[in-house]
Amino acid sequence: MQEEATPSSAVTELTLTTDFYPWDDGYTWENLLPELCEKQVVQGFARTYQPAVYLLLLLLGTVGNGLVLLTHTRYRRAHSITDVCLLHLALSDLLLLLTLPFAITDTLQGWSPGTAACKALQGVYALNFYSGFLFLTCISVDRYVAIVRVPAACRLRPRARRNGWLTAGLAWLLALLLALPQFVYGQAEQHQDLRLCRVVFPQGVSRAAQGATNLVQVVLGFALPFLVMVSCYAAVARTLLAARGAQPHRALRVLLALVLVFVALQLPHSLMVLLDAAELLASWELSCAQSRRKDLALLVTGGLAYLRCCLNPLLYAFLGQRFRQELWLLASDAGCVGPLEPRCPGCSSPRQRTLLSTCQDVV
Repeated sequence: MQEEATPSSAVTELTLTTDFYPWDDGYTWENLLPELCEKQVVQGFARTYQPAVYLLLLLLGTVGNGLVLLTHTRYRRAHSITDVCLLHLALSDLLLLLTLPFAITDTLQGWSPGTAACKALQGVYALNFYSGFLFLTCISVDRYVAIVRVPAACRLRPRARRNGWLTAGLAWLLALLLALPQFVYGQAEQHQDLRLCRVVFPQGVSRAAQGATNLVQVVLGFALPFLVMVSCYAAVARTLLAARGAQPHRALRVLLALVLVFVALQLPHSLMVLLDAAELLASWELSCAQSRRKDLALLVTGGLAYLRCCLNPLLYAFLGQRFRQELWLLASDAGCVGPLEPRCPGCSSPRQRTLLSTCQDVV
């Protein structure tokens, strides 16, 4: 009698579960329960997509951010908050990209090191994720002050280097505070046949905590930097258009490129993270097919977000005239090219030269 009760009980559970998982979207009897929703398609795509894309991004990002760090430390003495923030932005993006090999290994082979290494990896990723956006925000504000609020910029110029390092330090500190959940709750755990490194919140608050973490990521990773960039660069554009003879068109194109690239690469991932947060906070019940599609979208948009780290050197440094001169000096010192001849911006007034050199320098 006792042996017959167990199968009957199991059938009752499965029958009740069909009320929450209707027969659609390719469902079969094997994936009625959430824990039985197998995602071999997602895992197979991740094992193909992540190694190829992440290795390419790692190569491009390491070269670009490495050149920014090399030229800044060798040829440039920080004259503004932007100079310091560009240096730290390149360092932050480089450290973020260096977590990619561990992510690839985690996807392909599982996580071999222990929980301590997992905490460090998750924390370093979050630290550099948040710090990168904070540095973008600081650069936007400093460009606004330097170009639009010129008298204020002149008053701050003697203390620019000290203010820059203070700003960078505060940005790193805030990013560290935001990354504390990853440092604390990063954990290596067994999942089916793989041991994975992930953030595991305490059971009693897991959905609320993870949803809140995702919301903070969207606010600080997209909403706040986007609003600051649009506000500051719109004011900069108006100032450049009003300054006759300062040849603003190239600088305006770069400003537009900064905003468009940021939106194109960061908005899709932020929307998916926001959807994930809403699902967690509202306790939505997604079908297995919907959950698969969400996971695939998070993988693809995550790759786009990493691409931003590779394009930051191009947009914020490579397009600046001063950086191109420093890059030429680096090639000249290596014996690859001849010495650089000095060039004059060709502006008539000190005001025009200030506007043009400031924009060519950074934006």
